[in-house]
Amino acid sequence: MYQHLLVPVEDTDASIEAVGQATEFAQAIGARVTFLHVSSAVLLEPADEHAGELLARAEAGARAQGVPCASIVARAEQACDPVVAQARRHGCDLIFTAASRPVPAAPVSGAHEASRPATLTCGTDRRPVVSASVGVLLGAHRALTEALHEWLDTIRTERERGGIPQARTLREMVDRLHGLAARGFRAKAKESLFRRLRKRTSVVNAELDELERLHHRDEELLHNLTRMIGRNSHAASTAGELEQALSAYVRFVSEWMGREQGVILPAARRYLSYADWTEINDEFHCAAPADRAASTRYTISEPDGSHA
Repeated sequence: MYQHLLVPVEDTDASIEAVGQATEFAQAIGARVTFLHVSSAVLLEPADEHAGELLARAEAGARAQGVPCASIVARAEQACDPVVAQARRHGCDLIFTAASRPVPAAPVSGAHEASRPATLTCGTDRRPVVSASVGVLLGAHRALTEALHEWLDTIRTERERGGIPQARTLREMVDRLHGLAARGFRAKAKESLFRRLRKRTSVVNAELDELERLHHRDEELLHNLTRMIGRNSHAASTAGELEQALSAYVRFVSEWMGREQGVILPAARRYLSYADWTEINDEFHCAAPADRAASTRYTISEPDGSHA
């Protein structure tokens, strides 16, 4: 039986589904997993944030299911398939890939043919109502991630100039985060998907409980960030502190996103009925405008007590 899986990770719905299936498969057979992100960048930065977050989410889902895992980033090369090359380099005996990703071509002949790992292409859930519902949740994840990085980039740019963004700019960023679908749909996800999943199976109850705890903690962390901005909106010396706090928040968000993507969504695909998904999809789309309108608005106070 296979002992070590190599799983390519990309920011696509198909890849996220494959990561979840690979983790379930590894748990069932007692294997470990190495997640791989292939970068097309000419210069591969060790601190590639985008790759790091994709891999962090994959690892979060694996850890939640007790699957030993590690992550690597490789640069795309024309001379050989980096997936096969990394599988050989790290001793993987199975490449578990998404259906949307081309299967690595088999060598015509040669010494490497015998050492070539097997390849398993995972199936894709093609039910339209499932794809639509999952697409809403994953789209919300991406929107939140994009906003957080825009916020980080703004703070870093100003810090390099020796300053900090204006309070109005920071306030608009905070308001945007609270108005995103990722936050508006969270309550709907718990009311619809989470509730129905609890009714269909108890196997993920502990993970659902943990996610609810993480979501409450998420609200506290974002509120603390808002208060920090209000206290230090004109203190250039604290820009580094604000950047550090926001970076920690980004890592925390990656944790609960990874658990939702790697544990909850695979379980939902497995246990929920088509009728469940139809109702979830209807509730998600019907509730979207109201949820966004009801999002919390935070006010950042200037040091003199006035409002920005």
